[in-house]
Amino acid sequence: MRLLADEEIFSPIEETLRSAASMVNSGKRVTISTPEPTLSSSLSMAPLEAAFLDEGIPYRRVITNGPEPKSVDLFSPFISIDPSIEEVNFTENISALVIGGGIATAAHMGQHGKLRNGVLTPTAISHALAQLISPSGKRVRRMRPWLISGNWIHPSMDTTYDPVYTTLRDLLEEEGSISVVPLPEVPSPEKSTRPWVSEADLEAVKGRWQYLDAEGRARAISHLMRPGLGLSAPSTSRFEELGWHCILAPSWDSDLAGQIRTASLLWKDTSKDVAAGKLIDMLISRGLVIPTQSE
Repeated sequence: MRLLADEEIFSPIEETLRSAASMVNSGKRVTISTPEPTLSSSLSMAPLEAAFLDEGIPYRRVITNGPEPKSVDLFSPFISIDPSIEEVNFTENISALVIGGGIATAAHMGQHGKLRNGVLTPTAISHALAQLISPSGKRVRRMRPWLISGNWIHPSMDTTYDPVYTTLRDLLEEEGSISVVPLPEVPSPEKSTRPWVSEADLEAVKGRWQYLDAEGRARAISHLMRPGLGLSAPSTSRFEELGWHCILAPSWDSDLAGQIRTASLLWKDTSKDVAAGKLIDMLISRGLVIPTQSE
């Protein structure tokens, strides 16, 4: 796997990440906490816990619905995932790292290398730190496709083109962590992510997909996706990803968008802290989201 901390888009926080990795590898028990048990914070905690398990680093998980508990010892390694703030703050003298959301970055994109601005999400930052902590960890490797999940749920995908999402998606594809495929090549797409797509039409296209040439495939996907063109949502960028650039990992039947949708339903079935814990455990143990019986 390519080292994320060496990539251009992580340059604004590279030194912070390397210092934090050294802190975590000190041998002391790490506390990882979030004051907001949301989908975003859960997707951010999971790769870090995977790294701790891969390296045999003792840790405890603290999920609250408010301020950090006073019992936390800030003189031991401490990581807080707090997407409500817009910074990454590392305080070396008390061994504390706060990972917030909305970290501005930039990447050179396209044939002419035009510099485009974007956002590093807490999830992407956590994956970069997890890789520094456990470069060869099997759990960290299995979770690699979830690197772009934070950008998928970030509001930037609903307003404009997201250069960070595209850069990370291309990186994952180049290293072989994911495949980027059109909708008919997704074995079991989650229906609710594309409600405008006719199930009967999709099955018909899948049945003849292998016999179609490039032009025929393009027409088939356009036919499937056309009913969604007049809708106010999703955004154009999401619409293109859902039809033409679906994310699959080797062991997945559902694409990333579908799994994120399934994960979000956990918050409807139970309390926020329980839902967060379930998702984190699922990702660490399997690297994918398994629908619950109620779904």
